[in-house]
Amino acid sequence: MDNSDLKLVIALAKTYNLLFKKLSDQVFEFDLSLTEFGVLEMLYHKGKQPVQKIAEKILVTSGTVTYVIDQLVKKEYVIRKKCLEDKRITYVELSELGKELIKQVFPAHVEYLSYLFNSIEATRKVELIQNLKDMQKSICDLTGSDGND
Repeated sequence: MDNSDLKLVIALAKTYNLLFKKLSDQVFEFDLSLTEFGVLEMLYHKGKQPVQKIAEKILVTSGTVTYVIDQLVKKEYVIRKKCLEDKRITYVELSELGKELIKQVFPAHVEYLSYLFNSIEATRKVELIQNLKDMQKSICDLTGSDGND
């Protein structure tokens, strides 16, 4: 019996856990959780966003993103604003303090990623990305999923 599928799942899980532990430790140096960093990074690159869009893009539930945004509001890194056209929609945007923080944190994060993956050749990184995309497509095709559930 070939157990390569099981070994693949275990290798992916161990790699995921290790990677996200290291990334969490790195952003914690700036007094941020990884999810808080994800929200700040998205707002930094995409500008003001509706809460629901943030939840979709950083792959958390709307309840989790609401809690995270509450924490970022308390830290004065983001501001909530109601949509003038549709009061059901709330936008979140970076405050001046949040802009200053993410301008400092994001380059350090990118540098840390380079450090973590320094020993992997560029061509291997491209292959890994493609292999992971192929895995996602295979799983989605078999399960009828779009990959967002």
